[in-house]
Amino acid sequence: MPSPPAMLLGGLLLIVASTTVAQRRGQEAAGRRRAHRVQHGQCSYTFVLPEPEPCPPEPEAFGGSNSLQRDSPAATLNLGDWPSQRMRQLEKMLENNTQWLQKLERYIQVNLRLELAQAQQHMVQNQTATMLELGTSLLTQTTAQTRKLTDVEAQVLNQTSRMEIQLLETSLSTNKLEKQLLLQGHELHRLQGHNSALETRVQALETQQQAELASLSGEKERLRRLLGRQSGALAGLERTLRAASSNSSLLQRQQHQLLESVQRLVRVMAQGPASMRAADQLFQDCAEIQRFGANASGIYTIHVANVTEPRKVFCDMEASGGGWTLIQRRENGSVNFQRNWKDYKQGFGNPAGEHWLGNEVVHQLTSRATYSLRVELQDWEGNEAYAQYEHFQLGSEAQLYRLSLSGYSGSAGRQSSLVLQGTNFSTRDADNDNCLCKCAQMLSGGWWFDACGLSNLNGIYYPARHHVRKLNGIRWHYFQGPSYSLRTTRMMVRPSGI
Repeated sequence: MPSPPAMLLGGLLLIVASTTVAQRRGQEAAGRRRAHRVQHGQCSYTFVLPEPEPCPPEPEAFGGSNSLQRDSPAATLNLGDWPSQRMRQLEKMLENNTQWLQKLERYIQVNLRLELAQAQQHMVQNQTATMLELGTSLLTQTTAQTRKLTDVEAQVLNQTSRMEIQLLETSLSTNKLEKQLLLQGHELHRLQGHNSALETRVQALETQQQAELASLSGEKERLRRLLGRQSGALAGLERTLRAASSNSSLLQRQQHQLLESVQRLVRVMAQGPASMRAADQLFQDCAEIQRFGANASGIYTIHVANVTEPRKVFCDMEASGGGWTLIQRRENGSVNFQRNWKDYKQGFGNPAGEHWLGNEVVHQLTSRATYSLRVELQDWEGNEAYAQYEHFQLGSEAQLYRLSLSGYSGSAGRQSSLVLQGTNFSTRDADNDNCLCKCAQMLSGGWWFDACGLSNLNGIYYPARHHVRKLNGIRWHYFQGPSYSLRTTRMMVRPSGI
């Protein structure tokens, strides 16, 4: 069955065709025209009808029993009424067409309403399904978001709990540190008081020592005068004994007693304090001072050959038999070792603390006799080690204070961290190493670098917790590695064979 829109289209085509035929006829006839307008919804249709023509009289049919016979035109037909009759017929046809179109319009409206209602219902169902899907999706997303928010809330609560615990631990640690600081403050005050007492005691000991020195000086002078008087008395006694020796055995016994007295007096004079005897002597190094009787480590004065002025040095009388003359010491970073050639030649620092004795003094010492070198090391964990060389000699300034070593032993590594032969001394203003990179400027200090080498005890002093991965620090490769900066070092010399 054709659909209602197809039927509507067919009706409209029929009307248009009828209208076209009428217009053609109207164009052939000269007369009046009539226009009819049909309204259909929002659309309107206008039909223009031509004036009807009188139909010509049909010829009389003959010989047919079913044909209609007309009256003769003259007797029965009035040709003047033909147009009006034709007009009435057309009007009736138009009215019928109009009714048919109205029925068609009502049919279309009813069917359109049903289709519109069905379409609206279908659209509503689709929209409802879509809305349900959207609602389901939103509900799913809301559930997921709620679950995520719940998880985040739980994480925040856990994090908050952990932070509260950490804050509590931090507070406890802070309280503990405050207590420790308070205790350390009390300990510091106690140590300061103890230090003040020690300073007072040291001052008292110094005063007592000065008094004893003054008393010993007076005793020495008295003994010298007594010795002079005894010498004169002995000379007189000897003359008297020579005169009376031939005739008096009593005098012989007196002479023997006097001789014993003189010998005892000489022995008493020979047993005087070592410091009194050392004051009148000149020593080349600490080994001579030790041989003369001094056994306490401390600062002494030596007179080195070919050196114009006496030098104060620290003598170690305890390590490995004693008699060591210190030529270098590092212990707290109080002295700057980033010096030039002249400073390392003449020496710098305080013999009681950090110092460098001087390359020229060491050269003069080691050029007159065979010396040994001892290097003592300590790291920041309290571990100690030493390196000892049986033969040590330093060349002259013209030889760039060239180092010569042999006979290594000790606990500071399986082998020497100093190049044994032919290494020149270098400073920041005198590059004498075997490297194009200027080791003294790159690694700091003055040393026998060779090609930047395995050691440098005159590098930068780094304090605790800053002493690792320091290539320009105080290094001894075979003790703690190439980039560990040591805590304390000592270098000292003494004649070989002691």
